[in-house]
Amino acid sequence: MNFFLLFIAISCILTAGCITPETTPENSPVTVPTTESSPVPTTEPPTPSDTITEAAQFTRDDVYELFMDIAFGCDNTGVTMFSPSSENHLFFSVEGQVNSADLDFVSRFTREFNRITPIEVFTDEPLNSRGSPIIFYPDDSLDSLEKRFVACQELDPESGKPLYIIYKSVTELPNGESETTTKIYLNSHLAEAEREHYLQKAMLYYLGFPGQTYNYPDSVFYYNTRSTTDFTPIDIEAMKTLYHPGIYEGMSIQEVRWLFFND
Repeated sequence: MNFFLLFIAISCILTAGCITPETTPENSPVTVPTTESSPVPTTEPPTPSDTITEAAQFTRDDVYELFMDIAFGCDNTGVTMFSPSSENHLFFSVEGQVNSADLDFVSRFTREFNRITPIEVFTDEPLNSRGSPIIFYPDDSLDSLEKRFVACQELDPESGKPLYIIYKSVTELPNGESETTTKIYLNSHLAEAEREHYLQKAMLYYLGFPGQTYNYPDSVFYYNTRSTTDFTPIDIEAMKTLYHPGIYEGMSIQEVRWLFFND
């Protein structure tokens, strides 16, 4: 009998020992969410505040001021704008000492411009022999151009050689009127980032942006840059302003200022 009671006591002790570990996991998960979630606020910076900071870097008036800087310049005293339609798009004719990288850059630029502006200015094939001419010439050929037709130019600060020329030749017609033809010449010795920058500068001129800014060093329109090609957020907003419903061809800078700051 004593042996039987001892056997029952040992069985109860073992049974209690088996049950005890089963109750522990029911309480332990309570601490798991605390240890896993506590690092989240400290390791991940809040993104909404970053977005607000970026958006607050410029105001609507800043955009309008930049637009006036880049829409007027060189010999341009009135707004020039290309108004595309389903049957009318802007094309470029890239001529002279051209390479395949130049043509690829034109295609990339036109695709990007179509994405960032509210209208489609270019087709999928922006190159055409009858398009707005951009001509790569060597130094000797640039020097041979008639100086009286040079509307404006940018010179290399070291060599004094022209890098970029807006050339407007005037032809007298039989009826007594005159016809002006605009061509943009680029120095064929330009390479890599500089070459792309001035090629982009030429395309922007034909789009209606001949001017420059002194206020935004990161802008592609900054007066003292020779290599920038990436548009900043304020660049994009300023270019989109050309398609504001109140803007029209030939509009003077005084009229633009009145539109934006006296409405």
